[in-house]
Amino acid sequence: MARRLLRTGAVAAAGALTVGLLAAEASAWAPERAPARGWLVEDPADAETSGTAWEQGGLRAADEEPEPTAALGGRAPGAPVAQAVFPPRALDRPVDEVAVAADVGGPAEDLLIEVRGERADGLWTEWRERADGPADEAGRVRLPAPVEKVQVRVGIGGEAARVGTVLSGVRLRPVGEPAERPETAVRERPYSARLFATRIGLAGASTANGHTVRTADHFVALPSRRALAPRGGGDYTVRVCTEGVERRCAYAPVWDVGPWNITDDHWNAQRESWTDLPHGLPQAQAAFLGGHNGGRDGFGRRVLNPAGIDLADGTFREALRLPTNAWVQVDYLWTAERTARARVATVSMADPVVVRSGPGFDHPSVGLAAHGAQVGVECLADGDRASGPGGAGTGTGWYRIGEGHYIPAAYTEGGEGAAGCAEPAP
Repeated sequence: MARRLLRTGAVAAAGALTVGLLAAEASAWAPERAPARGWLVEDPADAETSGTAWEQGGLRAADEEPEPTAALGGRAPGAPVAQAVFPPRALDRPVDEVAVAADVGGPAEDLLIEVRGERADGLWTEWRERADGPADEAGRVRLPAPVEKVQVRVGIGGEAARVGTVLSGVRLRPVGEPAERPETAVRERPYSARLFATRIGLAGASTANGHTVRTADHFVALPSRRALAPRGGGDYTVRVCTEGVERRCAYAPVWDVGPWNITDDHWNAQRESWTDLPHGLPQAQAAFLGGHNGGRDGFGRRVLNPAGIDLADGTFREALRLPTNAWVQVDYLWTAERTARARVATVSMADPVVVRSGPGFDHPSVGLAAHGAQVGVECLADGDRASGPGGAGTGTGWYRIGEGHYIPAAYTEGGEGAAGCAEPAP
């Protein structure tokens, strides 16, 4: 059987995480064994999976170990080789903490459980790992903001993959009431950082979210699973722009993890790893240019370039027209508060939409927006008529999604509530 490549996530750097089994000796809250009151029960049959096989009423890893990847250059201990993403579940009250547990047959080491939540404004928080620690704290996940809906993701790797541990169910329940924390604050504009970009390549391999890489693909990789979008999703989308006079920009979802590190969410003020580094500075960049960690990454490898983002071939060559690896400006669009947002949609479900400098086809192309990318809508302008597969159908509306960046509203889903642009585009 051909092995499926899943780029590794936070479990490799954090070490093996012990999953909270629903047994009295494993968890302080285990006596509330599902289907006890308050537990939401997840069925593996409902999950979107990659790298898994069905066995004895549950899921196991189809392969024992991950193949070497461009981002890591080799295997990482405990790395997920299979993944199950369960459907979102509504909660009976908004909370910022949930308890989560897994039913498994076999060793639970190297199972990675992550949870994210949907806020009241419809935006998803980033993924957070299930806490490891004393029994009375184990199994809980603290989210960055109060949420009304949650989603669970489980990765299988290491010992669990080698011996064929079977995941037969996942259960969760809300805990306590929302608590105000500084991390809940959102920005009017997205956080932005200058990063060194490299090309992914690897056509035919699989990304960390289970997508099979194609030539001319449009997505990016960032060095943390916290902003890894589900397969085909654009909940975490970046705007990547080149430097210089011929500035071009790409709007692309985060579908992979890398380069170099896998727990380096450098865009967060309260980052998971390398907390000694300044906000926005990738560890690989600090290692290459400043000798951080002895010039090595989180796996002890000598860092050979300062890359903080990987670009799929289509993003690299078509959208940005880069001749080689280069410094770029990256905006993390999900970090901004948006009153209106839209999902880019194309007929092929693969080709991107051309981004133009004004609301019409005579305006020059200034970049590309990937199918599935979620973008903030600044305003709605009147322009050339366009027909597309999106919910807007045919019309003359064009969304401004950035300074001097316009796409036809007909090639999007959403965008409701966008105000009219104050001034006509030049």
